[in-house]
Amino acid sequence: MLRQKALYNGIFDVHGKQVIYDRKSLFCLDSEMKFRKAVVWLIEWRWFDRFITSVILLNSVMLAMTDYKDRIYGPDYVSKINAQLEFVDLAFTAIFIFESVSKILGMGFVFHTKSYLRDPWNWLDFFVVCVSLVNFVPNVNSGGLKALRTFRILRPLRTINAIPMMKQQIQSLLKALPGLANILTFLIFVYSVFAIFAVQSFAGN
Repeated sequence: MLRQKALYNGIFDVHGKQVIYDRKSLFCLDSEMKFRKAVVWLIEWRWFDRFITSVILLNSVMLAMTDYKDRIYGPDYVSKINAQLEFVDLAFTAIFIFESVSKILGMGFVFHTKSYLRDPWNWLDFFVVCVSLVNFVPNVNSGGLKALRTFRILRPLRTINAIPMMKQQIQSLLKALPGLANILTFLIFVYSVFAIFAVQSFAGN
């Protein structure tokens, strides 16, 4: 059974466990290639996830340190701390791009089984990475590209995908929403009954 599955999937023995991805990532990187094996080893390494999570938290701190006094003093205001943070942000952006590219090379992009974009939790990550590419565009502070940079505030949301416990809590909350909608409907009905009763009582007096 394992051999039959191996004909269609790439089986990787990494970190004491078996991981199954598509046999050919991006239709060209075979599961037997040393390069792809190394990439899968990296993305499945728990310390790689911990490193990315730490980078996300540090990036959140950096975003909180951003100086927004230019909104008070006008575009001529020059912030020294923002100039330093912009340099650091390029490093964060490069790390996020490296993570995304590594996962795409190891897992496949979208057409493969268990590929990167087959997981809805990776959609936000990929969107943030695409927006982060704006940082490498010359004269980014001009035109509509500057507005795209505001989407950097979505980076802290990547902790949801990075921390399994938080992901489980969000999934549980989403599953509970239909039940909460029924409770809300019931409360609206109860309040409507009491409102009608109060109006009728007031009119009777």
